Amino acid sequence: MAALEKSTIEAANEKSKRLRQLLHAPEILIMPGAFNVLSALLFQQLGFEAIQGSSAGFANAMGYADLGISREQTVNVTKLCADAVRVPVNADGEDGYGGPDEVRESVRQFVAAGAAGMNMEDGDRVNHGSKLVDMGFQLEKIAAFMDERKKLGSEFCLNARCDAFAVEREDRPAALKEGVKRGQAWAEAGADSVFFFGVPERDFIKTLVKEVPAPVSILLAPGMPSAKECEEMGVARVSYGSMFLRVAVGAVKRAALEVKEQKTQELMGEAIAGTELREILDGRVS
Repeated sequence: MAALEKSTIEAANEKSKRLRQLLHAPEILIMPGAFNVLSALLFQQLGFEAIQGSSAGFANAMGYADLGISREQTVNVTKLCADAVRVPVNADGEDGYGGPDEVRESVRQFVAAGAAGMNMEDGDRVNHGSKLVDMGFQLEKIAAFMDERKKLGSEFCLNARCDAFAVEREDRPAALKEGVKRGQAWAEAGADSVFFFGVPERDFIKTLVKEVPAPVSILLAPGMPSAKECEEMGVARVSYGSMFLRVAVGAVKRAALEVKEQKTQELMGEAIAGTELREILDGRVS
């Protein structure tokens, strides 16, 4: 990739700085998962101060399963979202798309796309997150992230994801021990926040907040503590993955089945008004 324009880096830096401020603010940062530009514009119009790009949401919206699209495709949609809104957009960088060299390239591409930061997970992407990568290897990847960021003169944020709880579903105390160990290591390596996936246990969340020396982020889903509860426990940030896409698809399914089976269209009365939709689109930056 060609050298990034200074103006590109400076513009991205402003959003990175804003994202970092929000991570350290007294109130919890709630980041809904955008699955396309329209959803990003809607979240901005509703007053969310930052948006998480959902790679699973991007893939599903394009008709693919999670992990079914390339880095290039993810970067392209992330750029479309980041260009359209004023608030910071955090990219879903999966596992960095490989080893340290690929992480460096991912940082460059997402910074060029105008993202404020990116997630990077420690689940083994080749095996669909069914096991964790070696801690030493993950630390090499984080070091590559930090080094590339420095070389670029970038403020790009790292939301370092730990998948210990998703991988170890049976032995939960072991998952907590591994999660704390990895979370501490990711924080000490320079992560701006540490992101835990698959932690419904309130006591575990409290322990993570206490033991990990960085802002803690939790992915929420039905049946888990609410954002309000997480805020009370000291969590800095919450996100929702591809859940908003699934909610949208659920609504379309119900309306489509009514049309098909009952030959009526009452559920379409719940659709957003055309005038309101235009107001959302009017919030577009470019």
